[in-house]
Amino acid sequence: MIKAYSSKAASDTSHGLIKKLTLPYMQKKIRRLILLLFRYALIICISYMILYPLLQMLSTSFKHPYDIGSLSSIWIPENITFDNIRIAAIVLNYEKSLLYTFVCTFFVMLLQMFNAAFAGYAFARLKLKGGRLLFGLVLLTIIVPPTSMMLPQYVFFRNFDLFGIFKAITGSKLNLLGKPSSLYLLAALGQGLNAGLFVYIFRQFFRGLPRELEEAAYVDGAGYLRIFFRIVLPSSKPAFLTVGVLSFVWNWNDSYFPRLFNPTDQYLRIRMNTLSAASGGTSNVQLAIGNAISRIPPDIVRLTSQPYDALILTCCSLLIILPLIILFLIIQKHFIEGVERSGIVG
Repeated sequence: MIKAYSSKAASDTSHGLIKKLTLPYMQKKIRRLILLLFRYALIICISYMILYPLLQMLSTSFKHPYDIGSLSSIWIPENITFDNIRIAAIVLNYEKSLLYTFVCTFFVMLLQMFNAAFAGYAFARLKLKGGRLLFGLVLLTIIVPPTSMMLPQYVFFRNFDLFGIFKAITGSKLNLLGKPSSLYLLAALGQGLNAGLFVYIFRQFFRGLPRELEEAAYVDGAGYLRIFFRIVLPSSKPAFLTVGVLSFVWNWNDSYFPRLFNPTDQYLRIRMNTLSAASGGTSNVQLAIGNAISRIPPDIVRLTSQPYDALILTCCSLLIILPLIILFLIIQKHFIEGVERSGIVG
């Protein structure tokens, strides 16, 4: 009898202990589940806000002109057509403009990378008098808007000369306006788009590199340039990748510097701004659409309405950002790793 009572008491005690342990465990699991659902809901909402313009752009670009404004083809077009893409490509003169824009942007990116790398290494490793002041001035270029330096830069490239050499040889100064060389000089001299930010990224990255290898090379007789090219550069791939991608994307989308120093319609962004500019009577985009339709088979639907003009401009925007999307899809893994190891998070 006593044995049965003791076994029952032990069973009740263990059951109560399990109940006490199970209740906090279940509460903890429920809290984790609620937090996880909240995180996923937040990520989905933010992703939708970011991807909404691109998704809408894709949906609109393949929509038949007769379906404009139709409630049955808001996201998925009822009649899919590629004619809008063909017209937009002709309007932008896409093949030549794409090649010209890519070459100019690529060379500007290279010049900005190496200029920022030299400056960043000097600020990170060389002990210069007034170095902090100079670095503060570099950071100041991030804050100062480019338009505040528009007039002196314009005059500089309109009457370009190097210590009076060109005027002594040719009798007059050079006019670099309307030529890609003006953009290359800006990038090479550290006055390009967001150049101060790139110097900051390289400086932060170089400060995080160990000094032992550089000190050993310096003891062996290597100078700063040899150390920079033989030791520092091979270890700086993450910083170069980060700065290269940011420089390429920002210069690709920039229209301020090209319109000021090289205002040619061969730039995709300038061509797009010209088409979307408002004007009285027949707009630029309507004239371009009419010329484009006259160059392709007559089965293309031709409309003269503002919604159709907006549809073609949307296709043009998609063609402009398409190379950037492809570029990011190719290097996204390496770019994310480069951002983690560069000075952006340092």
